[in-house]
Amino acid sequence: MTKRETYFRHSLKVDGQLCQSCTACMRVCPTGAIRIRDGKAVINDNKCVDCGECMKICPHKAIYIQQDDFAMIEDYEYRVCLVPATFIGQFDDRYRTRAIYSCLKKLGFTHIYEVEHEVEYMADLYTQYMERHPEIGTFISPYCPAITRLIQVRFPSLVGNLIRLRSPLELASRVIIKRLMDKGASRESIGVFYVTPCAAKIAAVKYPVSGKETCISGVINMDFLYNKVRLMLHERSRDTEPVNHALTSRGVLWPLSGGEAALFKGEHYAVDGLQNVLDFLEKLEDDAIDARGLVEMRICDQGCVGGVLAVNNRFVARKRLENRARIFDRLQRPRSPGMRSYDPEFTAMIEDQMEIPEIKPRSIYKLDDNYAEAFKMAERMKKIESALPGVNCSACGAPSCAALAEDIVRGDARIDTCIFINRNSRASESAIRDIWGEKVRTKEIHKDEKTDH
Repeated sequence: MTKRETYFRHSLKVDGQLCQSCTACMRVCPTGAIRIRDGKAVINDNKCVDCGECMKICPHKAIYIQQDDFAMIEDYEYRVCLVPATFIGQFDDRYRTRAIYSCLKKLGFTHIYEVEHEVEYMADLYTQYMERHPEIGTFISPYCPAITRLIQVRFPSLVGNLIRLRSPLELASRVIIKRLMDKGASRESIGVFYVTPCAAKIAAVKYPVSGKETCISGVINMDFLYNKVRLMLHERSRDTEPVNHALTSRGVLWPLSGGEAALFKGEHYAVDGLQNVLDFLEKLEDDAIDARGLVEMRICDQGCVGGVLAVNNRFVARKRLENRARIFDRLQRPRSPGMRSYDPEFTAMIEDQMEIPEIKPRSIYKLDDNYAEAFKMAERMKKIESALPGVNCSACGAPSCAALAEDIVRGDARIDTCIFINRNSRASESAIRDIWGEKVRTKEIHKDEKTDH
């Protein structure tokens, strides 16, 4: 078996007790990251981009996202809840934003800070980056980490189009830490906890593509926190005090499809939903479309409100955020001074921290570091695939015959796992059991049991 470097980690997990090896997850995965082994789905670290499609489609609820222990917040004197606007969109319009935040404080957080508080400054950073690199032409937003990983593994020729900046949640975490330290808090006493709507942002925090250290102490799943806050709002607790917030309509709309691109005056595009993203990137890679300017991409339909950890319907959540944006417009909140309110030295430091090193392609098709060996393996893979039936039945535990051929070349599977090639072979029975587990009953085994009786 070829030794391979592990360069990714993913946050999606499979519960072996619930998995029924139905192959639904394997068939929907955009990067072919899932296989069936010993009767259970197995996720490949290097191929998984944490898009969450497998979790959405699993009929047995066997795929989940493990969050950090909520009790971690007690380890810090200053406990900051880094809240995305998507979280607010989960609640009915009758609940005021500050009432939701007051519930979060009652749960143990000492400070609430909104991820989108600095998005206008973030847009300025995008613009500066684009002006410094006019030769690129098409700039892909780095906001959605699943998009970044998808490009790395499936569209490696487009990594140069990614804007090499950290996400708004990283900017927000640095700003709130600065504010608290200016008031006398020590860095060690500050814990910043991000409320995530999806698996990709957990992976981005835990295993950042940039390789740079994050300021975020922990990640809390949005559905977990929503249920706690919803119960408190339903009980109309009188112990919670209103908390002021500083979101503008522009900040509220940022996580929605089109909300980010709307902050740019030049050419811009908004693409959301996995299939739309794949189609756009394929055409962009083939030079079939000319999309100069900013391309905002969201792996989830309608943007972050479509994340796998969002509780309510994405269209309803979008409408709720749009309603709140209109309210904020009526309040005529001025554009946040953001980073402009800080001294130039701190601003310069933040800008330096926000830019990340070159993003490297992590092609799932790379077979070996040695070019000559990789070429031989590719030729062998073609021959094996041509010998396979091409029906993509998934009985081998791979999503397609091409995927099985790759697994064979990598040393992760055997040719006799194909039931069409070895359908009359005892070796085939053994191979099938390795994939589907002891519960499988082939025709030959069933016939033997009848004969014995």
